[in-house]
Amino acid sequence: MEEITPKKFIIEYGLFTGIISVIFGIMLYSLDAHYENSTFSQIISVLIQLSGIAMAALAFKKANSGFISLSQTLKIGTGLSLILAIISLVWLYTLTNLLEPEFYNISLEIAYNKAIESNPEVMGGLDLKGYLEASEPFLWLAYPVIMVFTLFIGFIESLTIGLIIKKEDQ
Repeated sequence: MEEITPKKFIIEYGLFTGIISVIFGIMLYSLDAHYENSTFSQIISVLIQLSGIAMAALAFKKANSGFISLSQTLKIGTGLSLILAIISLVWLYTLTNLLEPEFYNISLEIAYNKAIESNPEVMGGLDLKGYLEASEPFLWLAYPVIMVFTLFIGFIESLTIGLIIKKEDQ
C-alpha cells in the first residue's frame, strides 16, 4: 500500500491558495483599494489562507483513509503558508516595481497624513519629505515581515484546524 505524504497536498493547495490570494490582490488593485490597509481586506486574506489550509488538511485526511495527525496538519498548514508567502511576495514585488513604482511613496504619504491627523506630536515636527527619506531604508523589511507573519498565521490556523480534525491511526 502506498503511503500518503503531505507534500502533494502542500504544493497543490498552496498554489491554489496563492493564486486566489493574488486574484484578491488584483481585485484590490483594480478597485484602487490596494492602498487602504482595511481590516476587511486583512480578514479576507486570513480567511483565504484558512480556507486553503482547511481544504488541504481535509483532502489529505480523506486520501489517508480518514486519518490525520496534528503534526501532519501543522506540516500541511505551514508548508502551504510558505508557498502562499512566496507567491504573495512575488505579487508585491510585481505591484511595487512594475505596476505601481510609486506604491511605497503613496502608502507612506497616506500613513503620514493619518498620523498627523490623529496625533500630530507623534511625528515630532517631521515633514512629509523627511518622513519619506527616513522611511526609505526600511522598506525592504516588508518582505521578511510578510514572510514571517504569513508563516505565523498559517501555523496558528493549522494548529487550530489540526486540533479539530485530528484522527490518528491506533
